[in-house]
Amino acid sequence: MRRRESGSALIITVMVMLLLGAIGLSALDTVMRDQQVAGFQNRSSEAFYAAEAGVAAAKDLIRQNVFSPTDTVNFATSAAPVLIGDSYTYPNGQPQYYGDPKATDPIKSLNQTLTVSGAGGSNMRQGTGANWNKFALMQIRVAGQTADGAVSRIEVVTTNQMPGGY
Repeated sequence: MRRRESGSALIITVMVMLLLGAIGLSALDTVMRDQQVAGFQNRSSEAFYAAEAGVAAAKDLIRQNVFSPTDTVNFATSAAPVLIGDSYTYPNGQPQYYGDPKATDPIKSLNQTLTVSGAGGSNMRQGTGANWNKFALMQIRVAGQTADGAVSRIEVVTTNQMPGGY
């Protein structure tokens, strides 16, 4: 009877080792996929933050250069993007922003104004009063891009306070 059972321990051990090996390979595959997903999320976030930087730059340009609803502003293009950060922070290439190439004009007036009353424009209620402020509605469309090509697009409608009477 002992002769028949002598090889079964070896077979059971080999089977358990194969099962543990399969579980280990499955765990390794899961970890690798999680790393890929995290990388895609990082690229997406980096492109989004680059686009947000473009929106902030566009708002600055509007504040400095738009004095009537018909004024236009030149903005970076995909042929000449604005790089963000430095090569030390981004050794594999710097993120960038530019006007959305799908838009005919990345910064444009919507040809609408908003007139509000209040001290210094801080009170945004409609009404009558001695202190009137006029705001032009402006549309901003920018794209942010990472060095490896991930792109995020943002469209924003913002206001710009116009000088009295424009």
